[in-house]
Amino acid sequence: MKKIFFVSIVLFFLACNKDSDDQVSDQSYTAEVVSAITDVNATGKVSEQNAEQAKKIIFGKWNLNSSINSSKTGKKIDGCSYNFIEFTDNDYLLNISAPGSIETGGIVVIYGNYELIEVDEKVTKVILKTFYDGTEIDIAEITDIEVVETDGQLDISFSYGFIIDIESIGIPCEKEEMEGDFSADKEPAMEETLTADTTSNHYKIVGTWNLSNYSDSEGGSFSSYFDDEECYEDGVLDPDCNPAASAKLVISTFGTYIYMELAADESIVFVQIGNWEWGNAEQTEFVVSGGPGNAIVNSATVDTITDTQISFTFINVEDEDGTRDETYTFVKAD
Repeated sequence: MKKIFFVSIVLFFLACNKDSDDQVSDQSYTAEVVSAITDVNATGKVSEQNAEQAKKIIFGKWNLNSSINSSKTGKKIDGCSYNFIEFTDNDYLLNISAPGSIETGGIVVIYGNYELIEVDEKVTKVILKTFYDGTEIDIAEITDIEVVETDGQLDISFSYGFIIDIESIGIPCEKEEMEGDFSADKEPAMEETLTADTTSNHYKIVGTWNLSNYSDSEGGSFSSYFDDEECYEDGVLDPDCNPAASAKLVISTFGTYIYMELAADESIVFVQIGNWEWGNAEQTEFVVSGGPGNAIVNSATVDTITDTQISFTFINVEDEDGTRDETYTFVKAD
C-alpha cells in the first residue's frame, strides 16, 4: 500500500458529523476580514451565543503549550501535556503529548466531531465526540469558553473535563489530572485565508476529501492501492485485522492536514498528520511536512481543482520501493 506523501502519527479516533441550528447573536471581531472562509477573528463568550455564532468563536487552532511564562499553557502532568486543539466548522483535533504511548512516538491524537449543546438558544457546552471500537462516544465536554483579543492576539479560556476514563481508550494519562481550566493562544490563520474568495484555490482545497483515484509512474493504480499488507506480519495473515478499504483527507485553513485510511466498517486503520502550505503565489503547488521537527518535506503540483474534486502529483517520491511519481484524486465529502 502506498502511504500518501504524508508523515507521522499516532492513536486516532473518528466521529460522525452533526449539524447545528442557524441563528444570529451578538459577537465582536478583532478586525474586518474579507474572506469567504469562516471568520477567523471572532471573539466573545460562547455562553452568550447560539450554535452558529459559537462555531465562529472557537474556530481555529489553539496552542495549549504556547507560553511557559504565563497562564497561556497546556497542563503538564506526569509527563503528559496538551499541545493544541483545533476546531474546524464541523470537527476537532486534540493533540496530546503522552510519553507512555511508546508505540505512537509519545503523541496521541483524538479526532472527531463536536456538538454544541444549547439551552434557550444559548450554547452551554461543547461535547467532543469520537469513534472507538465501532461505536460513537462522547469523550469530553468544554464549558465557560471565552475568546478575547489583546494587542492583536486572540486568546481562549475554557474549562475541560473528560466524560470517560481516558485510559480505557488507550490514552496513558491520568483523567483527573488532565482536567480543569485552560487558556491558549490562537495560531494565526494561513495568510491566504484572510483574502480567500470562492474562486481561489485556497478556498477550494480546504475541507474533507475522499480518495477516488490513484496512479503512479511504476504502474500502480487505485485497484491495487489498498492491498491489505498491514494485515500481514512476517508473511502471516492476522485473522482479526481489518484492511483499509478507503481513504479520507482533511485539509485545514490553519495549515494542518490529516490523512486516514478506513476499513470497510469505517474504523481507522492508518492515520498521518502534519502541516501544509502553498508553494507559490498562484496556489498551484503545495508543500506538506511532518515528523520530528517537521523534517520530512514533500511538495506537490495541483493538476486540477474545483469545488468538488482535486487532483495533484508528487514528483520523485522515495521509499523502500524506489522512486516514482504519484498522482492522487480526491472528491469533496458531503
